[in-house]
Amino acid sequence: MSRGKINHVIAQWVRLGVMFNTSASKEEVDVERLLLDTARCAAANSRLFILAVTWLVEYGEYVAKHRLAQLILDELEEEHCQTMGLMLELAKEKGVDDTHRFNRAIKACGRGIDQRPLLDVDRRNDFFVHAARQNASALSLKWGRWMEDFALKDDAIRPASWIVEHNQPMRLRADLKGDLRASIMAALQANSHSVESESELARICGATRSAIAEALKRLEMSGRIKLRHLGKCLRIELRRAA
Repeated sequence: MSRGKINHVIAQWVRLGVMFNTSASKEEVDVERLLLDTARCAAANSRLFILAVTWLVEYGEYVAKHRLAQLILDELEEEHCQTMGLMLELAKEKGVDDTHRFNRAIKACGRGIDQRPLLDVDRRNDFFVHAARQNASALSLKWGRWMEDFALKDDAIRPASWIVEHNQPMRLRADLKGDLRASIMAALQANSHSVESESELARICGATRSAIAEALKRLEMSGRIKLRHLGKCLRIELRRAA
């Protein structure tokens, strides 16, 4: 991944409260796609990987879990799935609140297809490769992306009050605790604020039609979405207030 793309990923994390010595992105952050991009460029920046795991431990409920899992299946290149799996399972292992938090997305990452150091710097020659293998944590060996265990960097993550002040959509994500409703809201925001049918929404979120229907009912009752019946079709729209 190019240096410019890596810098863009870092700028998005800065907007979400991660302390890098650079300016924050001015664009609203698509959290789930940011996680995919982080997996793609983690090999070039160990601090980025460690701080992403730290943020996930602290603020994993901001992540729309169903949507993340489906994006991994639909968009993440096979070579980066192992890095994503390691990142999510580290967050699950090092967290204390919800040990099932990322299970759906971890499953979507599949199994390792090869074995190598996570970081580009450790792939330079046979000596570095051997050292990375010797010092690798058990979890990184499982995922085939070797790296040493590390301590979380809590002092490099801003408090939740700062994050919601600078990222208004995070308030709703926190209220919904990353469940299917959060994935529906994120999908609507990413698709020009509307989706043309329940079946399309089910595909985007990787959920059953019945689960989508129940979640839509709850979102409509809370005034967050509007359902328009157009003949036999059901159009789902995000309300402006949401």
